[in-house]
Amino acid sequence: MTVVAKTRLTIRDQNELLNQIAGTYKDFYRAAMEYIDNAIDAASILQQAGVHFEPTLKIHIDVVKKSISFTDNCGGMSPQDLCELLSEVGRSKKKAVPWANGQFGFGVHAFRAFAKEATFISRKKGCPEARIKIDRGFDENKEVPCEKTDGKQLNQPGTRVTIARFDPQVFKKGVFVKLLVSEIEHHFDDVLRAGLIKIVTTDGGPKAYQCQPFNFETLPGTPLKREIPVHVGAQEGRISVDLKILDRSQDNRLPVLTNKRRRIQAISDLKSYKNFVRDRGETIYVWSHPFVVGYIEINDLCSPNLTRDDLRDSPARDALYEHLLTVQRELQSLVDESMNKKTQDSLKKLGNAMSDCLSRILKGFKLQFEQIAPSGKPGELEGRLTEEEDGQFAFGGDEGGGGGSGPDRRGSGGKASTDGSSGPGEDDAGGGKGPEVLGSTTGKSEGQNTTSTGPRIEFQNHAGEDRVIDLGNSLIINIQHPDFIQRNTSRAGKIKLDVRLLNYVSLVIAPPCVHRLFEKRGKVPTALEAARNVVELSVKLERELVTTVLGEEIEKTL
Repeated sequence: MTVVAKTRLTIRDQNELLNQIAGTYKDFYRAAMEYIDNAIDAASILQQAGVHFEPTLKIHIDVVKKSISFTDNCGGMSPQDLCELLSEVGRSKKKAVPWANGQFGFGVHAFRAFAKEATFISRKKGCPEARIKIDRGFDENKEVPCEKTDGKQLNQPGTRVTIARFDPQVFKKGVFVKLLVSEIEHHFDDVLRAGLIKIVTTDGGPKAYQCQPFNFETLPGTPLKREIPVHVGAQEGRISVDLKILDRSQDNRLPVLTNKRRRIQAISDLKSYKNFVRDRGETIYVWSHPFVVGYIEINDLCSPNLTRDDLRDSPARDALYEHLLTVQRELQSLVDESMNKKTQDSLKKLGNAMSDCLSRILKGFKLQFEQIAPSGKPGELEGRLTEEEDGQFAFGGDEGGGGGSGPDRRGSGGKASTDGSSGPGEDDAGGGKGPEVLGSTTGKSEGQNTTSTGPRIEFQNHAGEDRVIDLGNSLIINIQHPDFIQRNTSRAGKIKLDVRLLNYVSLVIAPPCVHRLFEKRGKVPTALEAARNVVELSVKLERELVTTVLGEEIEKTL
């Protein structure tokens, strides 16, 4: 083949190209994370080299001059390195450090979409302190000087980046500081949790603020932790799973995918994974569950894309997603188990509230329904009533359920014991002092029946059964009946109380209660009498429920 001419790639108007690329950042707060990333990477490189120090990044927001500076103590750069910030885009020195985030040297130009200039001052041990200013209007024909400073800008080796001349719509005094701190704590949550760097912000006020992580380790819940090996051909890697199903929901704390503790994306928003799971005929809704928090660290198994909100397509990514889907299925099982328990607890509380309402209404009718009375077992109320100064509970005595003398008054256990050392037992069996005296033999506290003016209300699943199941002393509201499902506005397998649903509950509860009333009086009502009593009772019960139940905000989704 004959070569007729030769050419090479030449990029004209390079500044405009960089400005356009910077526009991929959705806001300045996300772009600012690039400068924090650079400090973290520099600190990590020094620590990997065996340098012992406390990495610190100080961020100062000048709301008067409308500028922001990032100052770190992470080793700094030589004047030559500073020059290469402008001239060596695409040839980042971090290419030799595979786990560092910046691989193209573009991050220093992230300011271009939101401000006109950025000034870099840096000092490296053994080198003079120097400054370079990048203006987004400079093209490839503009020579930019790297100037030596007075040497007093930085008090230790490190770098300061100052971004100024913001576009008018970007720097809003009222929210700028708050939104920046929020983005830092959101984006670098795992970095802060691991203590890789200390990040402090100031805005000219009397106090500085140190950014804090969300510490879910201390919150009650069910953990899911795994170290999973991943093999991709000859490549070996691992992913670290640290998730938790909390007992209470958390806003804006969804599980994230991280690489070297840097956030990539919330797993629920990871588009490539969403497509991967969809191809398997499944969904990823569990990752957006408000009770689920934590992270999955990929340990540089595969690389993020340019904007670092997803992963690049690769065989390693597919291998990662296979394991991630397995974790998702296990997580779903734990969430279902936890949510079922929460639902049952919520339904129990709701049933108690409705039982009380009905009992108050029926008090004048002097009906009698058997209920389980509080047992002799130590409970929350009894504990408060009998708590002593030493924090122990003194239960028992002559009754079944335990006794004992001496300083250790929690005595129980059902075994003979010496004077003064009755000791805590393993269950609610009795105990006491000395062998075979009153209270020292095995005892058992049993639940006792009592009477109530209204039946107990319970919510249960009974597919195929009637709207309400009358058990005499209890009325079971069937939450699987089509009528109940139709009136339940929640479509997530839960119950959302509103006036319409309470109206339905009142109507299905009223007939058994009216029947019991006429039965007590020994009277057979006419259809008109029965209907009138049912309507009056249901209206009165609905009013009571709306005032009490909804008034106490039990209308939350259960």
